[in-house]
Amino acid sequence: MAQLWMLEDLEPWRDTPMPGDTCEPTTYWASPEMLDLPAEVCCEIDARIATVTIDGRTEHIAHLGNGFTTLIGDDVGAVGKTRLRGCLVWDRYLWTRYRTQPTGRVRVKERPGHLVQHETLLTTIHPGLFNVVFDGPTVYCETSWVPTDFGVRWNTLVVELETWK
Repeated sequence: MAQLWMLEDLEPWRDTPMPGDTCEPTTYWASPEMLDLPAEVCCEIDARIATVTIDGRTEHIAHLGNGFTTLIGDDVGAVGKTRLRGCLVWDRYLWTRYRTQPTGRVRVKERPGHLVQHETLLTTIHPGLFNVVFDGPTVYCETSWVPTDFGVRWNTLVVELETWK
């Protein structure tokens, strides 16, 4: 079974799958260029790209195997067989941008770290509150260590595709 990297958004949510857990994440595929991904979280997988039209909108979906599908941007090129490079991104609010519902299940193998980025905290007129401005490249860090003046942008998971229905 294929092992992939998956970024987990930081939205407050009631589920935080731990190693050994299975989940059915709503995902899209991110290329290294799309999210400034460091090489550590990029992988490659064969996929079959198809189009789906819902409510007059055409969306691209990648079939990764074992019944797992993920949404993919319009810049994917032609439909058919291809090799994707990058990682899955679990977006719990994916339904606000897409109409297609991805399918599939993954088993979490590990939660090895985070993607972090340099952050500057700008004071506001409200005591104790600030605005966060991120700049510079996105960097992979193991869970136990985040450099000073860096903020977590994504949690990272290593997942394995499970057989789906």
